[in-house]
Amino acid sequence: MIDFFEAIKTSFALDKKYKEAEAKGFHPIDRKLYRQFNRFRPNGPKPLFCYLPYNSLTFSFGGQVFVCSYNRDILLGKYPENNIDEIWNGAEAKKLREHMFYNDLDYGCRHCRYFFDKGKFTNLRPLVFDKYYKNMDAEFPKVFEFELSNECNLECQMCHGEVSSSIRKNRDKLPPLPMYYDDAFVQQLVKYIPHLKEAKFYGGEPFLISIYYKIWDRIKELNPDLELFVITNGSHWNSKIEGLLNDLNFDVAVSIDAYDKEKVERIRKNVVYEKLIDNIHRFSSICTRKGKHLSLSFTVQKDNWEQLPLIINLCNNVNAYIYVSYLERPIQFVLTTLPKDELKRIRDYMEKFSFPRLTQKERHNAKCFEDFKQYLDTYIESTDVKRYQDYEFNRDAVLAARNEGKNEEVTMPLCSETDFLKWAETEFSRHPQLNNEPNRTGFYKKLNTVLAEIEEQDRDVIRGAIKLGKFENVAESLKSNSVAELRQMALQTLTAYKKEQV
Repeated sequence: MIDFFEAIKTSFALDKKYKEAEAKGFHPIDRKLYRQFNRFRPNGPKPLFCYLPYNSLTFSFGGQVFVCSYNRDILLGKYPENNIDEIWNGAEAKKLREHMFYNDLDYGCRHCRYFFDKGKFTNLRPLVFDKYYKNMDAEFPKVFEFELSNECNLECQMCHGEVSSSIRKNRDKLPPLPMYYDDAFVQQLVKYIPHLKEAKFYGGEPFLISIYYKIWDRIKELNPDLELFVITNGSHWNSKIEGLLNDLNFDVAVSIDAYDKEKVERIRKNVVYEKLIDNIHRFSSICTRKGKHLSLSFTVQKDNWEQLPLIINLCNNVNAYIYVSYLERPIQFVLTTLPKDELKRIRDYMEKFSFPRLTQKERHNAKCFEDFKQYLDTYIESTDVKRYQDYEFNRDAVLAARNEGKNEEVTMPLCSETDFLKWAETEFSRHPQLNNEPNRTGFYKKLNTVLAEIEEQDRDVIRGAIKLGKFENVAESLKSNSVAELRQMALQTLTAYKKEQV
């Protein structure tokens, strides 16, 4: 529902907000494009681009907690080292809210900045949080998102071991990721569940993650009308899942990256096509009967783009929304790396299709199809389109630029040896090209040699400084520099840190 008073207020206040932002050293998003975005918003114009930092927490693998699953550069805290209260009210959460108050997406929000700059507004996550625009000083979050485990039975070609235990085991040849969340975490949630408006569950494959069933039991006790969302690979169905869908208020999304049997089973390795289609119809039946939403999630890739019209037809047949995901990594699957002539051919192919617009879902699905064509046009018509990697986040650079000429401190995050080892192991698992015994041994051996001559109380500073860098750059620096050179860098870092504390 559009708040017309808010729309009028936003229109008059926008220029003032931009002037104030620039005066304070922030870098708000393009004003003209933001007006276009405001006209696009289904719930009407809003003064802020995004309300997630004021309303949401995402509990992710390794105990890491973020505001949003797309902004993983800003770590709000870690479980079990921090409890939920500390994370929600912590310094990083406040800093992210401050940037968002001035529509500055430089503080880790590169995913949305990437699509915003291209004018591709459909499916931007802030849109679904516009309904919470009045909750900017809430004591409790309105939305929790859970990605607590990577337990998954599929090995999709574009996926990786951090979010699929099967890939980690079979493709990466690595041991399972440790599970950080426990019964004590579920108990902490008891304080928050009654205040939630939504809870969302991701994987891995959510219906294989045992702790989710404990959380769903708590929700059934404390807030049975809570709006829930789950995204599943659609490969599982049993009486327990059916009971959950009947007892609780689930919106469901099913991932499906092709309609043709051969293609979907190749892209989504280990899925059984017939079972997937049958389960989609089962999900559709329950969602339709209960008035809940079913979505089919389609990730556009080099080898499946021609399947998009087929999936939209399937959506219309099973009373589902389409969700189109624009893959940007791994690069070998990215559609827009194709030559322009090939992109033109794809664009011409799409002109063969048209879709009905009689229902809300059909209009949404047709709009997403038009949006896909516009996305192609961006790369066909422009000779200088910024790629996803061009939006790389550098926390120090952002804060330094904002604080230039000001007295505000930029603090160095400290890091214990235990936390550093957890971080390094996670990063090695994310970088298979570095994850071999010689590299790992050399990494830890040289670092320990450097730290051996640093005072014990100063080592947490050095570890914290190392964690601020990109892991591949850190690994290369440790490999290419001598111990003496690395020790000199460490001492320079310590000197700068101690000046900050004065």
